[in-house]
Amino acid sequence: MEDSIRFEKCIDFYYGIYRKNILGKKVSIKLGIYPSYIDGIGFGVYENELNNNTSTFEIPLSRLIKAYVGLIGKEQMLCIDYLSDTIVSNNRALLALPGIQNVNKWIELIDKTKNIYDFEKKREQQVQIEKKNEQNRIAIEKEQKAEKFYQDCYSFHIKQDTPVYEFFSEKNKIAAIYIDGDKSLNFIKIDGYAQEEKAGVITYNNIHYFDKAGNISYVTDIKGDYSSYGGSMTGGNFSKLATVGGGLLFGIMGMAMGAALTYKPAYQEETKTTFTIDSDIKKIDDRSVMLNFYSEMKKQYIDIELPQDIYNFLQTYIPEKKYSIVEEFEKKTFVNQSVDINENAVCMKSLTEREDSIIDEKKSLSVEEFKIKVEKLKIMKEAGLLSDEKFEEEQANLLLLL
Repeated sequence: MEDSIRFEKCIDFYYGIYRKNILGKKVSIKLGIYPSYIDGIGFGVYENELNNNTSTFEIPLSRLIKAYVGLIGKEQMLCIDYLSDTIVSNNRALLALPGIQNVNKWIELIDKTKNIYDFEKKREQQVQIEKKNEQNRIAIEKEQKAEKFYQDCYSFHIKQDTPVYEFFSEKNKIAAIYIDGDKSLNFIKIDGYAQEEKAGVITYNNIHYFDKAGNISYVTDIKGDYSSYGGSMTGGNFSKLATVGGGLLFGIMGMAMGAALTYKPAYQEETKTTFTIDSDIKKIDDRSVMLNFYSEMKKQYIDIELPQDIYNFLQTYIPEKKYSIVEEFEKKTFVNQSVDINENAVCMKSLTEREDSIIDEKKSLSVEEFKIKVEKLKIMKEAGLLSDEKFEEEQANLLLLL
């Protein structure tokens, strides 16, 4: 029996001496009644006869069946029918306490105590049932609230045909990347239970390239994990602005319960090597995808590391941002720009040489040649062969030679 009930206050207690017959020895008979159990010293009963010796007993009221006046052998005595605490389930046993005077008094007291105990237990059970029902009601309400919040946020961001890659997903929780109509990368984290929604976006124009990174290695006794993130993203759209908590920016490291967008290398236990006794060889797969983008906040290009299996997702929906394609395009652009610069340099050189020739020609004009050119200029102006602007321009050139 639990130690706590041993300190219960005794309701009533009986002590007496009993002798089975004139020649029998005297034995003690005891009965103690407590709020949740009875104990004492009595005889066990087998085939309607008392055992040879007495034994102590301690019976929880939860296992007491009834107390009554019974005829054992040829003598009436207090009998206690109960479920014994044995390996056999629900094994009934019988105790007898002979020699007690006014037996009905003790039976009534045991019945009253048992009734009070049963009533309190039922009330306690009812309280527990009501408490459990209330907990279930709260849990259902919480679940419904979480589901509604999640569905509202999810449907705001992701439509039926929206390309989406999930970093983490469980009931009413998700961390993912989706591609919108402008082909921008949108990072979202939704937690229906915490009523939390976070979002960030890397616009399509700011995406520079993506490519595979990392490798597989084998090491001895390597433990731990690895994660990497740098830079920041601009804030994305929110369906519930009240849940943002004062900021439109968020870090990938905190996307979903400590690990949603954090890349962790996969550790795989391999067979122990035979070359070194008791040495563990572990396979470390730290392959990932590197995404390079322009950060509006940092005003520079930044790399972020994403899980390796997002590579096919990016290659499917923004293949033109694959590193090899971007690199080839940038090479062609550089070559074209170089050609344009060379061509412009040649043109400028030709123009400069022509202007120098004109200046040299003007500087070499004699007075007679100058007069002739002035007369020609007047005639062309009067004949309408020169506009006013062109006449003034040519006139200014001639004045430089004065």
